[in-house]
Amino acid sequence: MRRSLLVTVTNYLGSTQFYLTRTHQKIGLTIITLTLMSLMVGGGALVWLGKAHHDVLQQAESFRQSDIKSKAQIHKLQTSVTTLLPAAKQTAIPMVDFQHFLNIAPAAAASLEHLESQTKHDNATIQALKQRLNELVESHSEINQALLRQTQSRFKMSQQLHQQNQEMLVMEQSLRQLQSLLGAQADHEFDLTLVPQMIPTAQHRLTLLALIPNSWPVAKKTAITSSYGKRLHPITGAKKMHKGIDIRCAEGAPILATANGVVVSSIKSPGFGNVITLTHSYGFSSRYAHLQKRLVQHAEFVDKGQVIGLCGSTGLSNAPHLHYEIQFLAKQKNPWPFINWNLSNFDGLFQQVKEVQWQSLIKPTQLKTTQLQQ
Repeated sequence: MRRSLLVTVTNYLGSTQFYLTRTHQKIGLTIITLTLMSLMVGGGALVWLGKAHHDVLQQAESFRQSDIKSKAQIHKLQTSVTTLLPAAKQTAIPMVDFQHFLNIAPAAAASLEHLESQTKHDNATIQALKQRLNELVESHSEINQALLRQTQSRFKMSQQLHQQNQEMLVMEQSLRQLQSLLGAQADHEFDLTLVPQMIPTAQHRLTLLALIPNSWPVAKKTAITSSYGKRLHPITGAKKMHKGIDIRCAEGAPILATANGVVVSSIKSPGFGNVITLTHSYGFSSRYAHLQKRLVQHAEFVDKGQVIGLCGSTGLSNAPHLHYEIQFLAKQKNPWPFINWNLSNFDGLFQQVKEVQWQSLIKPTQLKTTQLQQ
């Protein structure tokens, strides 16, 4: 038995009923299924179309904004063109007749060639001037070098002349010393033939200068800080006779014997500290006090100029110095004339120191001088 489905269709004309067979049912279901699928596909298509429509609207809006910007730029350019056009018209180069340009072209080319030739000539002149300038610079340098050599030569000659002058001064001084040594008068012409006869006088003077105290007892001539005579003692404050002279000297400076002699004593005393006493020929003796160190001992022989001690400040002393004394036959003498006695003022000592009977010492010299003058 076939199964059938009763279907009632109602419209404005009325109601109609009919039976659907199984085949009709399948066909109807198929139609309904297709319809539903169409509706679903149509809905998705509508969604896609809606989105596409939205994208199209966005692109259209973007194009519209771009169009607005383009129009604004075009308007700005139009405004600029409008502004620049009058100025361009004012500065516009008038049209030149092309034929006229062709006519003047050869002359312009000739002028250009002339300018090029003139430029080459000027460049050649500049190069020649540069070369001449270099030559002048080299010549100037050579002249400067020559002047420098000449200046150096003159300076060297000046130095040589100065050295020769110094040597002449030394020779003159040596000559005066030699004249003094030989007993000749400085204001008379020096006769070399008399030298053999003068030698005894010279030997006698040198002997006296070696045996009698003279010259400075310190290696370097300094200053006298306390003279010979009465004074207030710098330590005790008592007024008493100062039997020598005080000579400033640096601590440890060499102290020299002022004549050949023998060490009488080399001791340390409360007042003089380290003190050395020398005895010399012809009754003279010398004393050196306040020494830092004594370098000779009792009974030693010493030569003139020998270092016998070192400057110091021992004993009753408030600063480094040398206390220097000279005695003749155990009597004190002022050392000042003796330390300045030398060949140049040989006779001066005999006039300053009256207490010594010099006649017996200088008599051979005087006799020889008198004979030479005759």
